[in-house]
Amino acid sequence: MSFRIAPDLDLTAAAERLAGAGRVRLHGILGQGSGAVHAAMTDPAMVWNRAIRNPYNADVPVAVFENEPLEEQARLVGMAHQEATDGFQFIFDRLRLGQARGMGLAVPQPLYDLHAWFNGPEWLDFARRLTGDDRIAYADAQATRYLPGHFLNGHTDEHEGAGRLYAYVLNVSPVWRAEWGGLLMFMDDQGRVTETFTPQFDTLNVFRVPALHAVSMVAPFAGAPRYSITGWWRVNPPEAGQP
Repeated sequence: MSFRIAPDLDLTAAAERLAGAGRVRLHGILGQGSGAVHAAMTDPAMVWNRAIRNPYNADVPVAVFENEPLEEQARLVGMAHQEATDGFQFIFDRLRLGQARGMGLAVPQPLYDLHAWFNGPEWLDFARRLTGDDRIAYADAQATRYLPGHFLNGHTDEHEGAGRLYAYVLNVSPVWRAEWGGLLMFMDDQGRVTETFTPQFDTLNVFRVPALHAVSMVAPFAGAPRYSITGWWRVNPPEAGQP
């Protein structure tokens, strides 16, 4: 599938906002392309892994996790909740597209097409013009799905040697209400929320790394999963085993 950036974006205003505030939202970024990405992520053939922070930085296929006895699932989630009370923890589903391609996984083709396009001249030129940073040479990407109870605690995205310059979130859920949770929240060094981005279809959020941020827990009454493509604009591709 081919993707294209919406021609009517006010890139100058967006670049000024990013330079001043360290973050920006661009609405209507891909048009029909975002619909195709959502369709791919909801395809029954989609492969999902359950991400829960652990010392091995290893995800577990959702099918494997959900085949565990309910008591074991509850134990693992309970441990994550205990760690989340005073520290960094997360629970959500994802698929790292570069890693999946390297493994030869049978993933809906539009996701592989998007990952390839993200590393082509049009998108990388867009990223450099938006940020004013010519060091951007690679865009990784992971498909993410937040179900009720999923969350991502506060963190800055800093990772030594990873070459992360900017983080991005491409929201592709067609409908989302703030009451459903899953809000991208930015915080100051005292942990106070300074700005919140509600997921909005076909909207690209970009922010400078490091930036303290979190994703609030998705409510049990959320009307749909929260779908997005996330990643970082980097100076180089991540090394094997590097997030």
